[in-house]
Amino acid sequence: MRRRPSRHLLSSLVLSVAAVALVGCGDSSSSSSKTTAAKSAAAAQVTVPASIPKGVTLRVGDQLDYLKTVLNLSAQDKDFGYTVEYSAFIGGPPMLQAFQAGAIDTGFVGSTPLIFAQAQQQDIVAIAGFAPQHSGYGLVTSPGSKIKGWKDLEGKKVAYQQGTAGEAALLQALDTAGLKLADITPVNVPQTQVSATLQSGSADAGISVEPLTSTYLAANPTAALVARPDELTDRSSFIIATKSAIENTGTQAALADYLTRLAKGFNYLASHPDQIADAVYVKQYHLSPERAKELITAAGFSGFFTLPGDILEPQQRLADLFYANGEIPSKVDVTSQFDPRFNDVVQKAQAT
Repeated sequence: MRRRPSRHLLSSLVLSVAAVALVGCGDSSSSSSKTTAAKSAAAAQVTVPASIPKGVTLRVGDQLDYLKTVLNLSAQDKDFGYTVEYSAFIGGPPMLQAFQAGAIDTGFVGSTPLIFAQAQQQDIVAIAGFAPQHSGYGLVTSPGSKIKGWKDLEGKKVAYQQGTAGEAALLQALDTAGLKLADITPVNVPQTQVSATLQSGSADAGISVEPLTSTYLAANPTAALVARPDELTDRSSFIIATKSAIENTGTQAALADYLTRLAKGFNYLASHPDQIADAVYVKQYHLSPERAKELITAAGFSGFFTLPGDILEPQQRLADLFYANGEIPSKVDVTSQFDPRFNDVVQKAQAT
């Protein structure tokens, strides 16, 4: 199952695309949060089995070939003891639709789709989380614009993809600047179309992600990168799964093996930055080797973190912002978004 890197891969294999999913919608309260946390902590930890039952198929939702590329470059995509079926998506929202249709068992999204899924009461949870050291997102201007930062967005047209990490980055940055979504004119376009939207003059500024940002700025010398968000939620991604997949013995075993491979893949990539730079930024995006190295160094490398751990508080703040801005219909308690039973699996694999 060795595969070449996708020409569409976003962000130095430390993509913080965003998006993911979870269950039940409810009020956010400390008492309910503590109760949910206690139930989650009681879940028995999963272990990687010595063998996986025959006939198991793991249906994986991938974004722009990210997961396949991680496994391919690290040679972790060999000798699966089960069948892996990939479905390709661009962004978290369409992946959530696939979950709702019962078409996939697992996938990865960022913080924002995870909140939207919970608000829609989708029966999915995050089973692992990873993040680079720094976000690949940034606020870029249209050619010739005089916008200098987040505060200058008031009354302006801003391009971003709704329901993704790009929207999370924008929402939190606006809040820090004392603004809300109502203070701007949103231009909802796919992440891959932000550059074209800015070039056409259909937006004054936009939320872009590397390496698309570098490509856009090289082609538009009067445009500028004027600000960078770097909240943990901006750069976090989650492996999500349906509850039925987690509870199925065979699928659970396949998930444990797949997460182990990903963790080892991240370890490999951390020690082979030149390989990533050449495969993705140079050959696919035609950036110079120097610029490719700069992007890799600036982002840092992805690693798994314990769930829910440090992500819980910033995720709740983000969910509250989405509610305050009218993006979700009611408050949610994000504690129920996380299932920690695979923590031991990923931490053990990451330590090797």
